[in-house]
Amino acid sequence: MKILEPGKIGKMNLRNRVAMMPMGVNLKDVDGGFSARARDYYAARAKGGTGLIITSGTLVTSQFEEFDAVFVLESKKHLTRLNDLVEDLHSYGSKLCLQLTPGLGRIRSGLPGFDPNKEPIAPSPQPMLWREDIMARGLTKDEIHFLVKAFGNAALICKLAGVDAIEVHGYGGYLLDQFCTPLWNKRTDEYGGSFENRMRLPKEIIQEVKTVCGKDFPVIYKFTPHHMLEGGRTLDEGLEMAKLLQSYGVDALHIDVGCYERWWLVTPTVYEKPGSAIPIAAAVKNVVDIPVIAMGKLGDPELAESILQEGKADFIGLGRSLLADPEWVNKLEEHKVEDIIPCIACFEGCAFRVIKERYVSCGLNPQTGKEKELVIDPALKPKKVLVIGGGPGGMETARRAAQRGHKVTLWEKSGKLGGKLIPASAPGFKKEVERYINFLKTQIYKGGVDVHLMQEATAEKILRTDADVVVIATGAETSRPGIPGIDKGNVVSACDALLEPSITGNKVIVAGAGHVGCETALYLKELGKEVILVEMASKILPEPTFPNNEMKINAMIAEYGITVFTGTKISKILDDGVEVETAGETKEIKGDTVVLALGFESKERIASELIGKKKVFTIGDCASPRKIMDAVWEGFHVARNI
Repeated sequence: MKILEPGKIGKMNLRNRVAMMPMGVNLKDVDGGFSARARDYYAARAKGGTGLIITSGTLVTSQFEEFDAVFVLESKKHLTRLNDLVEDLHSYGSKLCLQLTPGLGRIRSGLPGFDPNKEPIAPSPQPMLWREDIMARGLTKDEIHFLVKAFGNAALICKLAGVDAIEVHGYGGYLLDQFCTPLWNKRTDEYGGSFENRMRLPKEIIQEVKTVCGKDFPVIYKFTPHHMLEGGRTLDEGLEMAKLLQSYGVDALHIDVGCYERWWLVTPTVYEKPGSAIPIAAAVKNVVDIPVIAMGKLGDPELAESILQEGKADFIGLGRSLLADPEWVNKLEEHKVEDIIPCIACFEGCAFRVIKERYVSCGLNPQTGKEKELVIDPALKPKKVLVIGGGPGGMETARRAAQRGHKVTLWEKSGKLGGKLIPASAPGFKKEVERYINFLKTQIYKGGVDVHLMQEATAEKILRTDADVVVIATGAETSRPGIPGIDKGNVVSACDALLEPSITGNKVIVAGAGHVGCETALYLKELGKEVILVEMASKILPEPTFPNNEMKINAMIAEYGITVFTGTKISKILDDGVEVETAGETKEIKGDTVVLALGFESKERIASELIGKKKVFTIGDCASPRKIMDAVWEGFHVARNI
């Protein structure tokens, strides 16, 4: 496979064509240095076979900005810890590239640790994104010159520490990209105006790094050829930018798409097709002679390999896929693709945690970010474990317990494993979830778990077994609040509508506009039905969710032409629609079918009957309806501690 062949960036030789993408991790020491936990995190990906590790953005100076989730490299006090990281990665055969950034600029206000009392910066005066009441000031020329020197200083520390390359953080509408874009750069001096002037700061940074570190020290430049935003960079200018960056001496180009106004493109949501940014990377590759790194939901090995085989890129960038499974490359080399934990682009364990000022992890892999603490050790005394429920929590418990050497039996009352993941994976834009179901089922059977389908559990049945430990993971049921008419024949659950959309009529009213309601509405609309969303809260997606998921869902609902009523309470379900209360008025909304997406309720009753008779644990939605991550993490920890 080409993806496993050696590659080269400048003078840097790499063992394969896989690069770990830079992602915010919030794993720094208090002074911004690389913590022991950060080293464990990156080393796990190196041990897993990744050829090039690119760290998250590292500030070259903290004079203008502070950001809780990124590292800082502005003095030699960080050198020793950085060298420790280098030696850790080199011991596994990987190379280290530090992504260096001059700052975040106008987008700073939406990220952790923002201090509105510290005057924000930008290329020229402008309102902050997300906080238009706060104005960023333009940097002075002396401050720009200081940033250039700080970049050279940070790069030199990298070289002295043994780092193999640096990447310039010039993409996605961050500060350096703002300088290159007339939408955000209104300067009238030599750093603004013409294309060449707007490219002056990147040019000076690259020249400074090459001067300080030597022309053979590899420099990768991450940039956005197309912002996909009116007034932003067009692809034509992006291709000219690529050629100019090559002429400045850059050794490779790392391609991104979008900006924070189109955040779902920068960090693709589950709703984006895998590889959707590849045409942009391929266009850049056609106009330059240096390597191109492509990225954007490329965790499917077949897709990644096809991109290289077709000459659309030279390296494959993996981000969240390596959070889900640090052994991605090793498993590919060992022909164990079915054992790769797939990323489902949920953001719950990674980016959402980081913006909430927690360490990075993964919704499907709790070991991420705690590689040393959460080791799966063989059980000292293997036990007989009975798992009730074949959803994500139950299957994670079963596979992990079996991995430790316990004898595991799993009962599932239906004829399929997967639980609520099955309806969740029904829409075409949720196929990553289907991959995860298949992964779990494969691990269950490979691990020797004794699976019994069509086996409904009762306390009496469980007590007749010889199980030492019982794990209840029976999930939750659709909430059916006391709305008059809720038991009518024209009312169905969202799960049933997802599994069998033919049970709904041509005009569908979806009650509830959380994730389940919105995704059900989008799916039914794709099937050609007229869809109306009704939500009691003042906006759709009222529960906390990662911002780019919210942005993308809102954009899709507008694009699909779905009618939305917010601040609207359903007071009665009628034979031909619903009666609602909104803005102090009562009105009717006509529809053939009402789809309930009003949340889930736990109705678990077995555990209380087992207490004192069996050692019992209750996990996932049957304990409290939440998200996939909660079920998986609870299943993991129960299995680890049995």
